[in-house]
Amino acid sequence: MSRSVFLLALAGTVAAATTSDAQSLGPERRDIGDLRGDVWSVWSSPAHAKARDLIPTAAVLGAVTLTSYADSSIYVWMSTHPNTLAMRVISPIRDGWKFPINGGGNGQFLLPLSATLYAAGRFSHDASLRDAGLGCAAGHLTSAALRDVIYLTVSRTRPHDTPIARQISVPGGRVWGHHSFLSGHIANSMSCVSYFAHRFSLGAAEPVMYAYPIMIGLGRMADGWHWGSDTMAGGAMGFAIGKAIADRQLSRDARRSAASVSRISSPIRIPLWSFDF
Repeated sequence: MSRSVFLLALAGTVAAATTSDAQSLGPERRDIGDLRGDVWSVWSSPAHAKARDLIPTAAVLGAVTLTSYADSSIYVWMSTHPNTLAMRVISPIRDGWKFPINGGGNGQFLLPLSATLYAAGRFSHDASLRDAGLGCAAGHLTSAALRDVIYLTVSRTRPHDTPIARQISVPGGRVWGHHSFLSGHIANSMSCVSYFAHRFSLGAAEPVMYAYPIMIGLGRMADGWHWGSDTMAGGAMGFAIGKAIADRQLSRDARRSAASVSRISSPIRIPLWSFDF
C-alpha cells in the first residue's frame, strides 16, 4: 500500500504539472525512466559486481557474522538495563513513545516525503528537489523489494519470540514473527539518508542525519523486533543502496550537463567559397 501512495502522488503531480503548464508530458517522463533505471540497477548489481567490490562485501559479512555471536547477550542486556543512560537516550525512538518519531523507517513516511519533495521541485522548477524526491523513493523501493526477497529466502525468529538467536532456517516464508533478518526499518531509512549524504553537500548535518536511522535500528533491537546482526546487515544494505543511487544520479547529471554545454558551445561553421578566374 505504501508504494502505491508514492506512485499515485507522483502521477497526480505529473497530471497537475502537465495541466498547469498546458504542455505534454516532458521532464516527468524522463524522471520516471530514471527512477525505474536506478531501482533496476541496484537490483541487478550482483550480476555486475567487480573485483574491487569483494573486500567491502567480505568486511560487512564478517562484521555481521561476528555480531551474531553476541546477539543474545546484546538483547538480554538491553532488556534488563532499561534505566541506563544508553537506553534512556533511545527511548524516544521506541514503540509506545507518545510521539511516534520512529516512523522514518516506514514507507508510509518515506514515500509521501519523496512525493512532496518531487512535487515541490516540479512546481518550483528546482531540479535538485526533484532529484531528492526521486532518489529517496528509489532507495526505499529498492530496499523494500530486496527485503521481501530476503524474507522469502531466510527465516529467523524475532528476539521477543525466542531466546535462541540462531533459530534460522531456509527457505523463509510470510510468517511475520520469522522476519527478524534483516531489519527493514533501518535499511529503508538508511538508504534515504545515505542517498542525501552522497548526493548533496550537507556539511555538519550529515552526522545528525545518520544518527536517525541508527537510533531507529537500536530502538527496534530494544523492542525485540531484530537481533543486533539483523540491524547491522540492514544498515549496511541501506547505506550501499543510497550511495549507488546517488552515484548514478551524479553521473547522469554530469553527462547531461556536458551534452548541454556541448550543444551550446558548438561552433557554427559557415562555408566559404573562392573562385579563380
